[in-house]
Amino acid sequence: KTYTVLYVVYSGTSCVNQSSTQVVIKASPSVQFDPMAAICEEADPVMIVTARETTGLAGSGIFSGLGMSAQGLFDPAVATGGSHVVRYTFLAGNGCKTFEEQSIKVYPTPAVDAGPDRTVLEGGFITLNGKGSGNNLSFLWTPATAVSDIRISNPKVSPVDDIYYKFTVTSSEGCTAQDEVFVKVLKLPKVPNAFSPNGDGINDTWNIQFLDSYPGCTVDVYNRYGQIIFHSSGYSRPWDGKFNGGSLPVGTYYWIINPKNGRSTMSGSVTLIR
Repeated sequence: KTYTVLYVVYSGTSCVNQSSTQVVIKASPSVQFDPMAAICEEADPVMIVTARETTGLAGSGIFSGLGMSAQGLFDPAVATGGSHVVRYTFLAGNGCKTFEEQSIKVYPTPAVDAGPDRTVLEGGFITLNGKGSGNNLSFLWTPATAVSDIRISNPKVSPVDDIYYKFTVTSSEGCTAQDEVFVKVLKLPKVPNAFSPNGDGINDTWNIQFLDSYPGCTVDVYNRYGQIIFHSSGYSRPWDGKFNGGSLPVGTYYWIINPKNGRSTMSGSVTLIR
């Protein structure tokens, strides 16, 4: 509103003079900032909608604080865990302004580690090495395939095929973190008892199924005199029935395979057919 202020000056009882001026009193904005719900550190940014000007004055409000955008988007990952003060300042169109503050609680994201990738022999089992730290954690492994107990950090697993397990930890505040571990299943090598390196494109090499999944395995093949005619460390190139570049005669040859990686040495014979 606009007010007129009159100033009257007396000298004695009859001499008087006066002057007046106008004073403009601008309306002051009033802000209400309601409490904000706590949030987990890993949660998506949220828009703060609990602050507003209550008298209807035209103007604009801005937010400030750690993790806050001026438009009111709060990013808990930027703020990190802890209690943070958020300020809402309203600037009215008449130039008057005011502010209110509230605290927002950010619960820390728990730490999680599903452990290093593992290998397991087909038919055997291993113990996963899940770890987590935080407030009163609960655990969950998914999928539940071949897991002894999905709700402990170190279950035994015995999958029949290669698999990824996801390890989720959840704090008492409902905050979660996840990690994955890959389990490679080392299947028993299937060793053919014959092959025919005759160039017809069928069984031309001695293909040993699953042996390529055994790092560092060794393969040795002997003739009937005990002479070694083939040796391989790893089995990336199957034996083609040759020795020193020449084709070997039809017959029976003897092999020793050491898969290593926890599996016992294997032996047997293979017949070379033309």
